[in-house]
Amino acid sequence: MKHLSRFDIEAIAAKYVKAYMELPDVRNTKIYRIDPELLLEKVLGLTVEYQHLSYDGSILGMTSFTELGVQVLEDDDNEAFFFLDGKTVLVEKDLAFDNKLRGRKNFTLMHEGSHQIFKTLFPNDYGVTQKSSGVHYYKANSERNKPISDWEEWQANTLGAAILLPETLIKQGMFLFNLGDKIECLNKIYSPEVYKKFEALADFLGCSKKALAIRMKQLGLLKKEYLDNPFDIINIYPEGCSV
Repeated sequence: MKHLSRFDIEAIAAKYVKAYMELPDVRNTKIYRIDPELLLEKVLGLTVEYQHLSYDGSILGMTSFTELGVQVLEDDDNEAFFFLDGKTVLVEKDLAFDNKLRGRKNFTLMHEGSHQIFKTLFPNDYGVTQKSSGVHYYKANSERNKPISDWEEWQANTLGAAILLPETLIKQGMFLFNLGDKIECLNKIYSPEVYKKFEALADFLGCSKKALAIRMKQLGLLKKEYLDNPFDIINIYPEGCSV
């Protein structure tokens, strides 16, 4: 398959964000965030369905480019069969009922939608190997895998983030939440006020804090972040976090 650069992926994302902005559902309204389910259904022509996908919640989403059957679980954990028609995205059902998981649901939708975008743009190069021609699964925390071992998954993560979190909407949100032009240091212990504003911005944009931090660092809007361990900063800045 093609190995696209981040620049190439940003250009693709911009086209789909533009198409979303021109949808009759949103074009005459003030847009603050991307609704990924609306984008998948109205821009990409996909169907979104919610099912239990695994016993342990490790599988968050799946899609395919061809017609095939997959195993899902009923509410009582009995195994069932779901027919994927090549234009359907399945999302873990639990993500739809817990508002705290909204960011995870949105990213899952855009990740699977991104697989479908790449297949549309590069039909002869994408999803043609034995490994990639079946079901594309999105698993919990797979975006953190380093080094890159699966380029199709990396590109789907990168495109999904670029569409879900366009630079213009992030900057608009930073202005609305009084975060200035750039966050120098994100740390809930040493800079709690900035952290609270950032947390509110992530919720406002419908994404997780980690996803927003990664995207802002890519765009040069965030210099340092200590979401995983705020006390890591003492090994670098003994006098605290200067913002």
